[in-house]
Amino acid sequence: MKTVLISGGENSVPAEYLQQIRDAGISLECRKCQSPEEVEEFSQGADLIWFFGPNPGLTGEVLSRLPECKAIFRSGSGLDALPVAVAEKLGIEVLNTPESISGCVAEHAVAMLFALVRRLVHYDREVRRGNWEEPNGMDWHISGRTLGLVGYGRIARSVEKMVSGFDMRVLHYDPFVADSMDLDELLAASDFVSLHCPLTDETRNLIDARRLGLMKKNALLVNTSRGPVVDEAALLEALQNRTIGGAALDVLCDEPPAKDHPLFQLDNVIFTPHIAAFSADFERNFWSCSAKKIIDAALRWQKK
Repeated sequence: MKTVLISGGENSVPAEYLQQIRDAGISLECRKCQSPEEVEEFSQGADLIWFFGPNPGLTGEVLSRLPECKAIFRSGSGLDALPVAVAEKLGIEVLNTPESISGCVAEHAVAMLFALVRRLVHYDREVRRGNWEEPNGMDWHISGRTLGLVGYGRIARSVEKMVSGFDMRVLHYDPFVADSMDLDELLAASDFVSLHCPLTDETRNLIDARRLGLMKKNALLVNTSRGPVVDEAALLEALQNRTIGGAALDVLCDEPPAKDHPLFQLDNVIFTPHIAAFSADFERNFWSCSAKKIIDAALRWQKK
């Protein structure tokens, strides 16, 4: 099987994982390609096109001119920047490695929720300013409350497992899961809502002004999925008007955001810079899952 990596040269991947792939009898060539012309020229004859992060050169038009391509593979989770519809029409598999980051993202979502509930960021700042103040505005409690998960894949299920010791009631919405509850009903019933759905045409602005209005007045929203899943203007208004209690956001619509982003002016929001997937184990998990995915694809195709 011929594989091409279009995100960088040989030094962009740890040598041990390149060797694992080649030891499996897979031909692997590496080059950083950014334009459609570069991707098309370099990918001729390839069975699998491998990349990490967005690649503007991998377009649907390019795929249509690569008749031998069996799969495109993005190391990582999100598929929103890929020509998925064209690939499916052409019979090209679309692969990724959500398993490599699901535990980290789940931990981050839980950490952000707990930090927001306990107002850790606020009190850290106050102590550093010399204000050893009495608790003021402790409006939330974790145990005994209801957590609503929007999307119920690996990450959401890991979140559910992680909070199981806190006597929380956990609800979930996912149109691809048989026992999913209605989204509007979940929003109305939840004290905390955590978003774990991919960005698609159906989920863009899924949490809009109407749905924010369904949430409890003191509810908290956590987003570690993709920024555009939430209508940011509607979220800003809901937070300003205290329609909901607060938000914890690892992702925004524009990244990096403008320094004067209006959400930054609010004291009921905390942020992290799209780092939910990262941890001390990130590198090992990312590359080992990537190598395994490529090797598994080769073995599967050999059996056909």
